[in-house]
Amino acid sequence: MFSSKHTPIVSAISLVILVVLVGVMTVLAVIKWQKYDGYKKKDFIDQSSYQAMFLTNDQIYFGHLKNISSDYLILSDVYYVKINEEGAGQIVKLGAVEPHGPQDKMIINQDQIIFWENLKPSSPVIETIKKLQLQQ
Repeated sequence: MFSSKHTPIVSAISLVILVVLVGVMTVLAVIKWQKYDGYKKKDFIDQSSYQAMFLTNDQIYFGHLKNISSDYLILSDVYYVKINEEGAGQIVKLGAVEPHGPQDKMIINQDQIIFWENLKPSSPVIETIKKLQLQQ
């Protein structure tokens, strides 16, 4: 067994081992987080294209998406699907028919987004948006 004069040395060694283990575990946790959770939404947003944003209220918006924080995205040059009385949908420019006259930008809480995706230039939605822009 250890004598009482060795107790401070054993305690000091135990403390050093504990500190080293905690440090190693912290470094491993940080490395894992950076490797798997280090992606940012902006890395996936095609700035040259429109995005379709599907919200929890079943509404779909189209526009240019930007990541402004971990909680919010901003959508500009916004269009959306409006259902008429006959049940047919048409694409409408945000601010064109709403009585409250919103600006052409939406700041959207990330909790309200189911998913979003980049649209191809040949998308029928993009072709409709281009036709609407020519009419303006």
